[in-house]
Amino acid sequence: MRQLAIEIFIIAAIGAVLGLLGPFGTYEMPTAMRLAYWIGFILVGYAIYRPVQTVAVWLSDATEIPLWTALLFAAALAAIPLTAAVGFALAGMSLDTDYLGAGFASLYLQVLGIGLGIQAGMWLLFTRHVRNGDTQTEPIAEEAAPIPLDVRDIAMPERPEAPFFQRLPPELGNHLVCLEMQDHYVKAHTLAGSEMLLMRLRDAIAELDGVAGLQVHRSWWVARDQVRAIRREGRSIRLELANGLLAPVARNRQETLRREGWF
Repeated sequence: MRQLAIEIFIIAAIGAVLGLLGPFGTYEMPTAMRLAYWIGFILVGYAIYRPVQTVAVWLSDATEIPLWTALLFAAALAAIPLTAAVGFALAGMSLDTDYLGAGFASLYLQVLGIGLGIQAGMWLLFTRHVRNGDTQTEPIAEEAAPIPLDVRDIAMPERPEAPFFQRLPPELGNHLVCLEMQDHYVKAHTLAGSEMLLMRLRDAIAELDGVAGLQVHRSWWVARDQVRAIRREGRSIRLELANGLLAPVARNRQETLRREGWF
């Protein structure tokens, strides 16, 4: 919910900037109308793009379609109804307009270009390196707040051969604690901080071949040697990790962990 609110705020801010610049011939509009136009349509576009992109991520996760291919297809698909809405508005709420006829293709490319630009900007904004425990992840319980650690205070073994570690900046160290799926990103937590990666959780786990750990939940993979305690609340089980995070254990995974000796 917090990230959703941040995304909406950023999208509205982008709309305000476009409203001030007045691209694609809209600068002739009165300033207030131009701002309302761009902020409104950027928010409408977000409302269309966001669910379509979520479905694209699910599709990519369930098939062998590369994530970027699925996201590009989603952007192209979402731009169709948004272009129709923009053309309808530009024609003064009339269907009798060139925007919905011969001029549709040109308007579609403009809408798609803006959509791809915003998508790339959001990716660059949210796929960033978080250092020294300054993590955006909200702990499941207040007492489980991440423990800030300085990588210089941690004994640094050689970087494991698993391909996944090549994705992490050296300053994050080699003490991988867990992987957490967040929308279409994987957040890798080490003892020194976190890194957001645009990839599927199952692909990240595949790149950790040889590293002792298990997927304990649909959205979590945990390194075996980073579990510090088991917390039970009725039938619910959570793993307290070395950096203070609590990883939930899905009920259908509890027997596997018990059989593997985690409990």
